[in-house]
Amino acid sequence: MTRDGGLEQTRPTGRDRARGLVSSRASGRRVEARTYAPPKDLQDLVEGFWIGAWDLRGQPPHTTELIGDPAIHLCFEAGTGRIVGVWTHLWIRTLEGRGRVRAVKLRPGAARAFLPGPASAYSDRITPLEQVFDATRALIASVLEPTEERAFGALAAWLRAQRRDDEDVARAVKLVASLRGSGLNRVDALARRAGLSVRSLQRLFRDHVGASPKQVMRWVRLQEVALRVEAGEVIELASLAYQLGYADQAHLARDFRAVTGKTPRGFEASIDRLPGGPLQPGDRGPKPAP
Repeated sequence: MTRDGGLEQTRPTGRDRARGLVSSRASGRRVEARTYAPPKDLQDLVEGFWIGAWDLRGQPPHTTELIGDPAIHLCFEAGTGRIVGVWTHLWIRTLEGRGRVRAVKLRPGAARAFLPGPASAYSDRITPLEQVFDATRALIASVLEPTEERAFGALAAWLRAQRRDDEDVARAVKLVASLRGSGLNRVDALARRAGLSVRSLQRLFRDHVGASPKQVMRWVRLQEVALRVEAGEVIELASLAYQLGYADQAHLARDFRAVTGKTPRGFEASIDRLPGGPLQPGDRGPKPAP
């Protein structure tokens, strides 16, 4: 998104689908999803704007399942605005009928730049926006405008007005971003990297992320497992377990099942049963909606 309101569409973070989606590839076919880059002056704290839309009239309801993500979303739907906090377990939502959501995804660690109180106060909760901010009716009406440019332009302006820059916010955002692809799986190692004591690191994550460092490390690894399996890239789970810092293949499988209810191979088999079978290496899957 440019400063003057023009929208720049981006690819979802999970190879053309939501990162950590474990319900099925059908989730990418029954829900239209688009993501947009935030304005440049918000990119350090905002990961992006997104839209989800569905029309299941005359069809069975559809359940979407996502591995928890250490990010807070502000979601606008059906005349309401809600703060969706960091989810520390599997996110499950059943969609039916017809609907549309417009939302902004904050960067993990950026919560206190825009929201009052510690990020942990919003964890595992969906909080009505009007419980936290005054005079939200105009914002909600603007974000639900017919045109996406005007809707996200209004949301960007509101975020600028709320923004509070802070060294700890910047530190938290940087630390969480550094975990992806790092192979780190020990809290004490992350604390040393940050130059903090373990207790100070835990307090930083509680206040600015909304989850513990251990939980965030776990999500990063499990999301990577889901992405690799869904993309058809996993041949040897033992090798993947080693790459991601698990003790062994059994440890990886237990951890994945504890969160998703299925093992990596069980998830792979559920993909195989879908029309079209699993994605092949290099196949980016269904394209984002235009």
